[in-house]
Order: sequence, then structure tokens, then C-alpha cells
Amino acid sequence: MRWFFVLIVMLNGVFYLAHKSERGFDVLSERLDLASSNGNIELLAERGGEAVEQPPRDLVPAPSSSEEVCLVLGPYSGEADFESDRAGLPGLRVYLEEYERGADYWVYLGPYSSLAVATKMGGELRAKRIDNFVIRKGELKDAISLGVFTDAERAATHAKGLSKKNYEAKIRRIAKLANRYWLVFRGERGGDEYGRTESVMAKLQDNNKKLGEKDCNLIASYKQFD
Repeated sequence: MRWFFVLIVMLNGVFYLAHKSERGFDVLSERLDLASSNGNIELLAERGGEAVEQPPRDLVPAPSSSEEVCLVLGPYSGEADFESDRAGLPGLRVYLEEYERGADYWVYLGPYSSLAVATKMGGELRAKRIDNFVIRKGELKDAISLGVFTDAERAATHAKGLSKKNYEAKIRRIAKLANRYWLVFRGERGGDEYGRTESVMAKLQDNNKKLGEKDCNLIASYKQFD
């Protein structure tokens, strides 16, 4: 009986080792399958030498070698000033620019409901030795001017003095506008005509007018004079 018991133990050991080996092979196979399905890197040689064709890149247009700009000569104060300079360059255009050359600061009362009311108030002020005059047109029509100043601080000081006399004066900034003229050539930088025109315009510079190059959009607010 002893040899029979030993035989049974040996058979159980063989079955256990066989089962263990099959389980290990299955686990290894599962891991290899998982790695194959999740991997992102693949050799072209493993695919039989097939290469993936890359999509064509968008074509980017080459930058233009020329650029339209404006040559600007000026400013000129009047039509008589630019006519002689323009005579030698028929391709030039004349542009008119309205600009602010300064400002005045008006100290005033009102405006009142009518000229008659403003005139009566002006008489009252003169009786108190306060200089004034009635404004008859413009932005402050039917108001009473108590002084015009070129400096904002002086206007504020004057208004403060009137406040002490129980007159609450106001201050209005009024721009002083003027016109000036410019000779303008519009063309492509680097072109033959551009070079010739720039050379001639450069010789017309003096202490009062200068030649400059500007983006043509920057002079869009100017009015074409001719």
C-alpha cells in the first residue's frame, strides 16, 4: 500500500505542474495581445514596407515685392505756395487738411432765452463794473462773454473770481481751425516712377515743408483739393 500512496502523490504533482505551465502561457499571451492592441509605434518594415502618404501642405502665397505708399510734401499755407512746385510733377495730387492750430477758452454766462434777455443781463453786469459783451452768433449765441483766454488756467482763475461775486460762469474750449495743403504722390515703393518722383520732391524741401512717406490710409481723412 505504501508504494500505491507514493504513486498517487507523484501523479498529483505532475498534474499541478502541467496546470501551472498552461496558466503562465495564457497570461503571457494575454499581455502580448494587450500590448499589440494598445501600442502606437509601428515599424514600416513590419507592414511590408508600406509608407503612409502625407497630405499636401497648404500653399502660402509669396509676399508681394511691391507696396503702395504715399509720398507727402508740405505743408503749404495756400494755393499760390504749391502751384510752382507742382508744375514739374503732373502726377502729384493736392490734398487739403483741416487742423486745429490752437484754442481759446471762453468764460461766459448763459446762453439766455433770447437776445433781449442777454442784453439786459449785460447791462446789469456793466453797472457792477464787470466787462462783458453779448455773443450774437456761433456756438454761444445769446450768451454773455466775460473774457477770452488762450490759457485754460487763466480762464479758470477768472471764473473763480466771478464766482465770489455770485456769478457762476462757465468755461468753453473753442478750437481755432485752419487749412493747410499737401502734395501727394501715390505709387509702388521701388518702382521707377516712385524713385524719380521721390528724387524731385526731395529737392523741393525747405525750412517750411518736408518730404515724408506715409501709409495712404493715414491721409484718407484729407480732402482732395483738385
